Amino acid sequence: MGELVRSIDLLNDGRKRGYAVPAYNAYDYYSIRAILRAAELAGTPVILMHHFSYGIDLDTFAAIAKALGKKAKVPFSIHLDHSPTYEECIRAIKAGFTSLMIDGSPHPFDENVRMTRDVVRAARACGIDVEGEIGHVGFHDVDRSLFTRPEEAKEFLELTEVDALAVSIGNSHGVYFEEPRIEQELLKELNRISTVPLVLHGTSGIPDDQLMEAVRNGITKTNIATEYLMKTVDVVKGLILTDKELDTAPKVMEAAEKDVSEFIARKMRLLNPDNVRIL
Repeated sequence: MGELVRSIDLLNDGRKRGYAVPAYNAYDYYSIRAILRAAELAGTPVILMHHFSYGIDLDTFAAIAKALGKKAKVPFSIHLDHSPTYEECIRAIKAGFTSLMIDGSPHPFDENVRMTRDVVRAARACGIDVEGEIGHVGFHDVDRSLFTRPEEAKEFLELTEVDALAVSIGNSHGVYFEEPRIEQELLKELNRISTVPLVLHGTSGIPDDQLMEAVRNGITKTNIATEYLMKTVDVVKGLILTDKELDTAPKVMEAAEKDVSEFIARKMRLLNPDNVRIL
């Protein structure tokens, strides 16, 4: 079962059968193992994501993810998250990633299209899937002026031929300053016109009921980092303060894995609101 697969195969199955695939940013051996263990508990495939800000290089990340993933009991893929450049995408292809996100959303529409189309052309030749973003998902605050517009999304899809599309519908990266409100009607319209699976970034902090509704309305991949990273800090801090036998970092991280994995697994189960038998 621990098979490295193309991300688009996972997403297409989710879109067809009504569940979303969890995609988690990971940063080291312990985080990758905890995410895979959570996927086993939840009975779901999983996407392991690399983000340039975490400090681990692409080759090391891919090697650890492949080694641990092949020992797991669920299908998995390896994804480059929010690449700002064509060059980083090429490095990820060489490192063995199965999908990429090129994020041109901070740029004007035409530049976003150009950047994305260039990556799609290179990745397609290597059998690698590409995610793009239209509209823009920011940090902390939700700016309605940056929401994805259906007519723009349709044009973007036609011009770039991406395999998956990240959308801005009331979601934001990081910790929300106020409770988010996902624009479900906008999501329905985007899903109606989209030829590819839709991706929700900034899933941490979105209320459970809104998240499940978003899956029912077309979200097929959810990106998560902040929530479980904060949970990891809380668990590690509690163990250090209460268990004096945990006197080395490996002992602490080993002890933390169970609680962290169970927390992640609960979030993963929300992405299967109608209890589809996935695996």
